[in-house]
Amino acid sequence: MADAPELFGGPPAVDQSGNLTIWWVPGGVADKTKPKLTELATATRLTYSFTSDGWSFDATTEKLKDDRLTSPQSRESLGRTTPTFSDLKYVDSKDPKSAAVILKAGGRGDFIERRNIAQTALGTIGDPVRVLSVNLGDQLPGPTAGDGKFNLKQSVAVEGIIGAEVLLVA
Repeated sequence: MADAPELFGGPPAVDQSGNLTIWWVPGGVADKTKPKLTELATATRLTYSFTSDGWSFDATTEKLKDDRLTSPQSRESLGRTTPTFSDLKYVDSKDPKSAAVILKAGGRGDFIERRNIAQTALGTIGDPVRVLSVNLGDQLPGPTAGDGKFNLKQSVAVEGIIGAEVLLVA
């Protein structure tokens, strides 16, 4: 393909607003590489329980030195990937479908994260999702500023991720 000028402003992008869904599957899904649509039947949508800074998944990959005898140039190779979550932050609520009620300390399960599809859309076969296996720490009260809503924060330990998106299957 011949070189072509890049469009001013770059490619179109999907807004985050309204296009993220987070499900909690207690106990997790059977096959992390092939989560089943039927497993979402045991899941709870928690997207709107989280505060704007309350869902902060990240990962880093080590860069290892690969120096060679008499080589005039240093090299690198890639090492382990370490997934991390900042503390979850969500509103304090007594609603039985809220994160405050669902995400009990000591619980284990999978978060299923779906991006780039309207939050109002039901999960369907073929949806790209990311599976994040975690165990849950204690629920602690968030800071109180005298305005806004009470919230909770909770540490999570990442037990495993499927880094690339996988598709929901039947």
